[in-house]
Amino acid sequence: MPREQKKRGRRLQKKPYEVDEKQKEVFETGEDVVAEDESTAEQHEGYNAFYGLLDSSQIEYFNEAVTLLETNSFGSDEEKHQFYEALWNEVEGIELKVITDPTGSKVFERLLVLASEEQWISLYNKFSGKFFDLSMQRFASHCLETLLNTSRAFVIRELEINPHLVDLASFDDNASVISAVIGFYDEIKSNISQLAFHPFGSHVIRSLLFLVSGRELDIQTRGSSILSNKKSYGVKEKSGVTVTHYSSFVTPKIFERVIIESLETIVNGMTTEGARQLALEPIASPLLQVILLLEDGLMKRDLLNILFPNSEETIDFLTVSFLEKLLDSSIGSHFLEKLLQNCPLSLAEYLYTGFFVPRLNIISKAKGFAFSIKALVSRLNEKPEKEQLTQAILQYVNCLSSQDITLLSAAIASSLNDETLKSKVGDKVLSLIGNDSEDKILLELLDFKDTDSKNRLPLSLQDSLRLRSIFAENLISNLPTVSSVLVASFLANPPEIKIKLAEHSIFSHVVESILRLSNLSVPTRRKLLNDFFGHLTSLALGPGSSRIVDAFNLTSQGIKHYRDKIAQELLQNRETIQRNSYGRKVWKNWNMDLYVRARYQWAEKK
Repeated sequence: MPREQKKRGRRLQKKPYEVDEKQKEVFETGEDVVAEDESTAEQHEGYNAFYGLLDSSQIEYFNEAVTLLETNSFGSDEEKHQFYEALWNEVEGIELKVITDPTGSKVFERLLVLASEEQWISLYNKFSGKFFDLSMQRFASHCLETLLNTSRAFVIRELEINPHLVDLASFDDNASVISAVIGFYDEIKSNISQLAFHPFGSHVIRSLLFLVSGRELDIQTRGSSILSNKKSYGVKEKSGVTVTHYSSFVTPKIFERVIIESLETIVNGMTTEGARQLALEPIASPLLQVILLLEDGLMKRDLLNILFPNSEETIDFLTVSFLEKLLDSSIGSHFLEKLLQNCPLSLAEYLYTGFFVPRLNIISKAKGFAFSIKALVSRLNEKPEKEQLTQAILQYVNCLSSQDITLLSAAIASSLNDETLKSKVGDKVLSLIGNDSEDKILLELLDFKDTDSKNRLPLSLQDSLRLRSIFAENLISNLPTVSSVLVASFLANPPEIKIKLAEHSIFSHVVESILRLSNLSVPTRRKLLNDFFGHLTSLALGPGSSRIVDAFNLTSQGIKHYRDKIAQELLQNRETIQRNSYGRKVWKNWNMDLYVRARYQWAEKK
């Protein structure tokens, strides 16, 4: 009979965010688990929250609603507005059931994004007293994230109406949303440590910290949910809900208490070994990144002092091992990148001299090296060390893999104000791309395949191609020696390849950057324009290719005959262009209404 496997030592101890199987069942199903005794019931209080189930007709209704939102099949804005009003009426009185349901929570998130201040306050009151329970629930936690993120607009409005609220240090009747945010924190503050490292609760805590700090949310935290994945992000765009980038704003003083108390509670009691382990964990690491960001704003270094207690001395073996683990982990590399971006310059220099330089030949092969070195170069940008580091980067780049492209991008960024260094970076890039025939150089750099423009690409391939596209744009804009080679390569291709690149959803940006170059000679600009005549209408109707036609406005400057030829082709297909949303933008950007009314005035104005 096989023996039962036993855990010993540290493996026996639970990590802060680990849960047992009963708890996991509650997270994923929302079903009650009967406690075996009173102590167990008390221990799991908050996990077993159950607010009922939707009936079959309600589930069917919300499934149809999700389908309709995904396809955005509305005849008009009025029809869409009426649909959302019907949704609000449907969830009235069953909000808790809806947000804990897999399908209902998706619909509810979209409603929250469009909620008015009165609706927001009403929902806050209905959820009040249950925020801890809901934060621990798989689906409701996402709705709470959205509730917190959408409150930003209402907080900003309250501060605009009553500017004195910025100095608010206590509750105020004129600040209902601000007071509600503080009420949310006060309700969960005794359980912050538990929520911070919980699979679902950690998302809510991070949303709360971003809100009370007034910090701008970067690209990874856009949308209604701080951790919305790519699929969810795409669905929100399809459904017509605006995915908002949250700008920074001045927060009231009362929010400072939330930040300080939360950070102290989470960091208090951490050991160096424990904090370093958490930096590698998928749930804890993103929260530690937020703490680094906020502590930098408060001029506090509690977490950094725990992670690097002896930053005045030579780096020891344990610290080297920790940094190498960070670099070799997809999670840890992002943590190290954020650490380098937000730590004091003295610590960045300490890590540069004590870790990166001595071990550059070893760590350059690590998965996350490119991200960390890019952050380090940006911090050392005003220091003499940047040249040494950039030259070291160029030595280790030997191909155009995704990692090497990221490294070269960092080298380009560090060389912008140094012509000698820029020339070295340009020579390195040319040595990597100059081995193909002239017409293949650009296509090989972009990894362009003839079928890419016809078929829908998987997300992983889109990311790779987008990285190459941005890199090519970077080369065209910042390295003149490389730019001239890429322009010549583009011109060497047959017209059909140029059209396919212009119509490509990703590579159209590269074509646009070539057309917008200000140092192109008149003969070169004529060659660029010639192959696009006869295709202007189809280009004007596409989301990416329409920008190409807009860019012709700049490319054709000073070539009057070509400008008139472009306008004539657009005028011949006026009806087709004006029936398309992208076409109408092209028509407007080319000022075609003036061309129709008074051609001479159009020519003079342009």
